[in-house]
Amino acid sequence: MRLFLMVALLVLSASLCVARLAGAVDSSPAASASPAPSTAMQLTPGTAITASNIAKFAQYLPAALQSAIRHGFTARIVPTTRVDWSSGFKIATEKYYTQVRLDQDGYITNYAAGMPFPTVSTTDPDAAIKIAYNWHMGPFMPDDFSLAPWGSFAYADMKQPNAFTPQDDYSYICDQFSFLRFAHRTELDPRPTLGSNAQGFEWKARCNSWTQSLGNNAGEGAGIWLRYVGPKQIDEFYGYDPMSRRIQREGDFGLQADENCRACHQPYWAYALPKTESFTYRLLGTSPLLGCLTAGAEPAGMAEGDSGMKLDEAPFEIRTAYILEMTPVEPSQRSMRTLVYIDTEAYVWLAAEFYDAGEQTATAFPLWRSHPAAEGGSNFDLAGEFYVPRSHQLSATLPVLFFRTLMPAHGGFDQKINSGSVSDALFNPASLAR
Repeated sequence: MRLFLMVALLVLSASLCVARLAGAVDSSPAASASPAPSTAMQLTPGTAITASNIAKFAQYLPAALQSAIRHGFTARIVPTTRVDWSSGFKIATEKYYTQVRLDQDGYITNYAAGMPFPTVSTTDPDAAIKIAYNWHMGPFMPDDFSLAPWGSFAYADMKQPNAFTPQDDYSYICDQFSFLRFAHRTELDPRPTLGSNAQGFEWKARCNSWTQSLGNNAGEGAGIWLRYVGPKQIDEFYGYDPMSRRIQREGDFGLQADENCRACHQPYWAYALPKTESFTYRLLGTSPLLGCLTAGAEPAGMAEGDSGMKLDEAPFEIRTAYILEMTPVEPSQRSMRTLVYIDTEAYVWLAAEFYDAGEQTATAFPLWRSHPAAEGGSNFDLAGEFYVPRSHQLSATLPVLFFRTLMPAHGGFDQKINSGSVSDALFNPASLAR
């Protein structure tokens, strides 16, 4: 159960004291920066950014991507693509956006589906919260999806070029992950709401069986998460322990974040995003940034080498990102924060930096894959992700660089997006014990 409690808590472990903001931004891609002409001209399609030329392009590279490149990863430049929202998302945006407002508390009102705020001016005093809502309700959000099985695997660089040793004690597998959206639907009928939705669900998610110890084939637990539309309604979690054969409801777990949760960075930021109203936001500017939207394989970022796993190559293009500061509303969590870089067109996140008490504790970057939506346009799925703690001590004397990557757990990996095959019956807590 610890795995998915940590997954559900992940983003709430993400902020920093505002007094230290200036120093943190200095270490990030420059806010409101413009590409240097001489450098930008060298970012032509086909350019390979490796450890040998990383310094030349550092201003465009998220911190986690820089770490990966220095240890063997290659960012291959491809032409910048135009992101076409899915047809369903565009239709919903045109139909509903004129009715959307922010209330006096900054909460969204009259939102049905599509992009809540399709045009955002960076000079708007409400720009940050509007960007946050656009991100959380963005065009990459599916109406349903399932992954079977996926894993978050840990590797340590043992001080050798592109040589990584698995760290099984830090790896996790979910046998079957399912997600169903009840509100704000744009891809599958019924739209925009599934049934009457009298209880006001936004989405439900479930893991049939997770394994924390890779040698335990029987699995160690299962769980269901419930997210509500209401801005002040907290998430619910129902966990099943196969040892005690008991189902336990966790109330208000969304405020129990800790550093251990960040270390298991999962696809939580891909689809089941943090509750918007659990944070305050500041827009720090915009920045040109290299992002991967067209990964060609899954998993992306790592591949089998002659002697184990090695860092691979992936396509990157110049994007423009909003730099958004997230600070938890809960007073006990305000010593931490996150900087998240949101693509201004696709509204997927391109990078994240995690801070605690004035120190950067970790960085992350995703590798997205686009594919045609059923009715036209594009959907996205998360093809891979790297989470890089600033330092990770495996023993008292062995400091190593530590990566965590998302990839299929083993043979037979299957991913379905907007298939219509995910049933509400999956999310009955009583079914966890069957």
